[in-house]
Amino acid sequence: MRMGVARPAGTAPGYPPDRADHARATLSLLEDFVEEKQQLKDTQLAVLNILEDATADRLRAEAAVKATLSILEELGAAQAEIGALNAELEVRVDQRTAELMVANKNLEAFTYSVAHDLRSPLRALSGYSEALAEDYGDRLDDTGRWYADRIQAATERMGKLIDDLLLLAQVSRTDMNTEPVDLSAEVTAITAELHAREPGRAVRFAIHDGVRVIADRSLIRTVLQNLVENAWKFTAKRQDATIEFGGTVAEDARVCCYVRDNGAGFDPEFSSKLFQPFQRLHAVTDFPGTGIGLASVQRIVERHGGRVWAEGAVGQGATFYFTLSPAQAR
Repeated sequence: MRMGVARPAGTAPGYPPDRADHARATLSLLEDFVEEKQQLKDTQLAVLNILEDATADRLRAEAAVKATLSILEELGAAQAEIGALNAELEVRVDQRTAELMVANKNLEAFTYSVAHDLRSPLRALSGYSEALAEDYGDRLDDTGRWYADRIQAATERMGKLIDDLLLLAQVSRTDMNTEPVDLSAEVTAITAELHAREPGRAVRFAIHDGVRVIADRSLIRTVLQNLVENAWKFTAKRQDATIEFGGTVAEDARVCCYVRDNGAGFDPEFSSKLFQPFQRLHAVTDFPGTGIGLASVQRIVERHGGRVWAEGAVGQGATFYFTLSPAQAR
């Protein structure tokens, strides 16, 4: 069976196809081919663009990786250098600390030795001046007796200064034996001693109960003794003298204690000098003392892991605070 070419609709069988129709069909096919070819080219260009972008991204990523690796290498080198410097610094700090400890021990030993050796000639001076006043007082005029009295007073002051120097050396050298201590009871005992020493003084004490710590009993008693006696001394010119002891809150310690008075006070501008040895903010003629007591207080408190500071104003009294470290406070 032979297959024939489909004839156009409406033509008689055997009628040959029109050449124009063939031409139009061919042109249509060519146009479609050209269009598809253009689309293919556009697609190829788009793919090439995508590939170029991907290549650029890959190059940028490789560059970023290289830069990161370089930074990491530099960081590693810097960390190694910092580690070496830290190790060297620690060694130097250890060396300096050891040297400082030796220097402090030597200084404390020197202070103790000098103060101890001064006692003998000072006792002789005191004895001779006393003998001079007793045995030859009737032969001395008023000026001579005044000189003898000044010698005696100077030797007594020097003796007190030596005692305080020895105490300052002792609080740095002595071993610490911590135990529970009732500070309220200690302050009560100190006030009883002060009243017995000067029964004519009318001082009102306000002592808070239940202030307890873990501390070296002897050393912490020295702290309280100095602070309470200072308050007693600097309220001597007030008729309504009041001294208060209690506990308060501090951010860096579970126990913070204070001794407050309404006495002479001090200029807060010079508060940093209060705890330096031999530094005084009042004349000796107004308030006697050697200026070492508060230095001993600071040394003892620091040995307990705490700190000490003061607040006050001239003529408005003073408050001295001290803390103990959390591990030593209850």
